Amino acid sequence: MNVEPLTDRHAAEIAEWRYEFPYEWYDTSTDPRRVELFANPARRTHLRAVVDEAGELVGFFNFVPEGHEVRLGLGMRPDLTGRGLAQPFIEAALDYARREWRPRLFRLWVARWNERALRAYRRAGFREVAPAEESRFVEMERPA
Repeated sequence: MNVEPLTDRHAAEIAEWRYEFPYEWYDTSTDPRRVELFANPARRTHLRAVVDEAGELVGFFNFVPEGHEVRLGLGMRPDLTGRGLAQPFIEAALDYARREWRPRLFRLWVARWNERALRAYRRAGFREVAPAEESRFVEMERPA
């Protein structure tokens, strides 16, 4: 997997992604803030495209460096989800962030209902920070 700046072409392709139930919540087109993030080049400075050896878009990473930590957001092309590709995808994000920012800590948030993503992040070494049962999201972190 190669990580590169996210272009207008990548953003347009991501906007067309449609996930199956119950993951349709991740469709970019359903959230005006996500549409703006991907469509506006000035707002996507921390977004990176992930492409395979043939140059096909596999997914994206959103990195927000803050002090000694990097907050992560990851998205994989819908037809690739659930096929056992999460670990190399997550590792590619962590490796890239280590090279770029040398953080001490990685942090991310996962929808509480998304057991598939929670399992993948746990396998990658992430742990829940402080369970907040009332929150729709689980905050997770791991040392860099």
